[in-house]
Amino acid sequence: MKLLQEIIGHNNIVGLLRGAVDRQRVAHAYLFSGPAGVGKKTCAFAFTRALLCQQPRQGDACAQCRSCRQLEAGNYPDFMQLEPAGSFIKIEQVREIQKKVLLTPFQGSRQVCLIEEAESMTAEAANCFLKTLEEPSAGVVFILISARPYALLPTVASRCQQVWFQFLSVFQVSDGLIKLMDLSEEEAKLPAALSGGSLGQAVALVADGRFAERRKRVIEMAATLNGATPGEACRLAGSLTGSREEIRTWMDALLLWYRDLLVWQDSGREELIFNQDCLPLLEEQAKNYTASRIIDIMNKVEEAKNRLSSNANVRLVLEVLFMHLNKVNAFCF
Repeated sequence: MKLLQEIIGHNNIVGLLRGAVDRQRVAHAYLFSGPAGVGKKTCAFAFTRALLCQQPRQGDACAQCRSCRQLEAGNYPDFMQLEPAGSFIKIEQVREIQKKVLLTPFQGSRQVCLIEEAESMTAEAANCFLKTLEEPSAGVVFILISARPYALLPTVASRCQQVWFQFLSVFQVSDGLIKLMDLSEEEAKLPAALSGGSLGQAVALVADGRFAERRKRVIEMAATLNGATPGEACRLAGSLTGSREEIRTWMDALLLWYRDLLVWQDSGREELIFNQDCLPLLEEQAKNYTASRIIDIMNKVEEAKNRLSSNANVRLVLEVLFMHLNKVNAFCF
C-alpha cells in the first residue's frame, strides 16, 4: 500500500488530499473518477492510509504507527471495502455497511469505506446508500471509485466531492514502469507510449510475454498492407483474433508505427523514434508514403478504435480499416 507522496503523477490531486488531511478539512464522501488504469484505486488506498494514520506527517501517513501497520496487513477494524458481488453491488451489501458505520470506531476517530466500481450499484442499493450520504455519521469517510461516473445515480454523485483523474503523460507512465517493474529507461519507452496514458495498461503490456511478438506482427502487417491486394487485406484482417481491448491495443501499436514514419520523414532523428529496433524497416517504409497519406491513415485508425468502443462488429471494422490502409484501394473510400 503506497503513501500519497509515492503516487505517480496526479500532483494536484495528491496536494488536495494531503491538504485536506493536514488541515482537518476532510469531506464525508469523495468520488474518484476517471479512465481505467490511471491510479484511482492506488490513490484511494493511500488516502485511506493518511486518514487513519495516528501520526500523519504533512497530510500523509507515517507508515510506522499501529494503524499503518494494520492497514498494510489488511486487518484494520475501521476500514471497510465494498466491491461488486458478481456484476453488481446489491442492497444487502449496502445495508451491511450502514450497520457498521453507525457503530463507534474501534480504533482512532475515523472509519473509512472504499467502494470500488461504485457505478455497479443496483438502483435499490444506490437509493439506500443515498440515505447514508444525506445523513452522514461523524467521522465516516466514503471513497467511491468509478471509471464510469455517468452511470452513477446523479444524486449520489452530487453529494460527493468530485476528484477527476486524467490520463498520465508518457513520461509519467515510463517513470512508473521503471519504479514498479524495474525496467531501464529504454525498456520502458515503448510500453509507456502504447499505454494510452494508463500505467495499469503499461504494466499489463510488460507482464504479457507476447507483447514483443505482437508488436513485431503489427509492424510486419503495416508493411505488407502497403502493397496488398484487397483479398490479402481482408485475409490479414481475418487473421487478427482477441478481445476488443486486445484489438484496441493492436491499433495503438499501429498508430505508434505510423507516428514514427511521420516523425522520421519530418526530422530523421533517431532519438524521437519509439520503435528504434526497427529503424532499417522504418527508413525503407517511409519512402512509400506522403505525409498527408500517413495522417489520413492515422485518422482512419482512430475512427476504427471509436467504432470498436461503440460495439461495432470487430471483423467488419478491421476489414474496412485494412482496405483503407491498402495502398491500391486507398483512394476508393
